[in-house]
Amino acid sequence: MVAVACGEPSATCWCTSIGGGPDPIEGFDLKITEIPAGSGTAHRLLVEAATTRGRELLQRVPSVAATDADTAEAGAIMARSAAMMPARLPASELPELLAGTAQHPHWDAVAQRCLSCGNCTSVCPTCFCSTFSDHTPLGTDEAVREQSWASCFQLEHSHLGGRAVRGTTAARYRQWLTHKLQTWPEQFGTLGCVGCGRCTTWCPAGIDIVDEAIALTGGTR
Repeated sequence: MVAVACGEPSATCWCTSIGGGPDPIEGFDLKITEIPAGSGTAHRLLVEAATTRGRELLQRVPSVAATDADTAEAGAIMARSAAMMPARLPASELPELLAGTAQHPHWDAVAQRCLSCGNCTSVCPTCFCSTFSDHTPLGTDEAVREQSWASCFQLEHSHLGGRAVRGTTAARYRQWLTHKLQTWPEQFGTLGCVGCGRCTTWCPAGIDIVDEAIALTGGTR
């Protein structure tokens, strides 16, 4: 597992708000930090091995020992990157803040802009919904079951007993946002959002999940 530190966050990134950050701290064999060329120094990659597997791999790659200056420069890059993402939401408080907002009028307001296109779920690194279909290929007697990606924004995604459980865009957007930021911790012990901002970047309507959460919880940006 190779992790890459983020030295240039996007304007839509907000990982620092949910306990994350641009500098990976665990779960990797190797961590790479890109250090751009500077005064008298060349562009280079600082690689940190965190496991035996990572050290074994690093020994097979041509490299030179990092200096204290390299480490200090990488640290400065990470500090600057984190400073570019000021906290926008109190992550630990979101489940409590979003509780009781099911009838909030803002769901209808955001639904006026949401196209239910599913772009946000397609690019989200934690979305995992899928659907199954059964069919029999022509000329065979075999039944085939296939699994494919699905989105909670699709009307048929919530079909139960032949009808949609969440028949409106407002209901489907509410399901998506509250699952990520409110109910996910009950299932997995952590928020279902990593703060990458991909959903905002790829939304054709420019809907920002952070702005919507702020509006629902009564906070200010």
